[in-house]
Amino acid sequence: MRNPPRRRRVHRVVLAAGSLTLAVATLSGCSAAPVPTETAVPVPSETAKPTDSPPVFASNDEALAAAKAAYTKYLSLGDSAGATDSDSWKEYLALTTGTEHDGAAQAGKLMKEKGWSFTGVTLFDSMTIQSSRALPDSTWEIRTYLCLDLSASDTVNESGDSVVKHDEPRSPMIVVFVTPDKNSRQLLISESPIWSGSNFCS
Repeated sequence: MRNPPRRRRVHRVVLAAGSLTLAVATLSGCSAAPVPTETAVPVPSETAKPTDSPPVFASNDEALAAAKAAYTKYLSLGDSAGATDSDSWKEYLALTTGTEHDGAAQAGKLMKEKGWSFTGVTLFDSMTIQSSRALPDSTWEIRTYLCLDLSASDTVNESGDSVVKHDEPRSPMIVVFVTPDKNSRQLLISESPIWSGSNFCS
């Protein structure tokens, strides 16, 4: 049985659990991070220009390409990760930090306890940059908006029955990436709350 971690699974689990609707999403960090209260469609902001060191990503286009690659890998590893004590699960968790890491670990534990398993693939589209900037410690942060697509995936119980709702297969997300070290170009997912404003994915 595969234990799906990720926001997507988590989302799926969330949907099922009471709205386990983004159930896992909430567990994997979506709920751990503050949820924005804006109601309008998000508007990208200009990239901040650090003053003490050259930018890790010279433009929003470059930052967006890096974020897309990192998130694609994240979802792929999450879809194929094995049990929570497996190397594949550890490799998946290594792509996360902060609340995302804590949430993914909780989601994996929940999946195991419930006897749930993940099937299919998780997709995303419409990623845009909200901001890309150097942080005070000289690491880099990229904040994005995207649509998480769960239409080709499911979370099922031991009997093979779905444990999530399917009325909203595409969910608007805020996904935040950070670099682990100064001048590093590696991106880790630090949080991915569900966008609480108007659904720009519908």
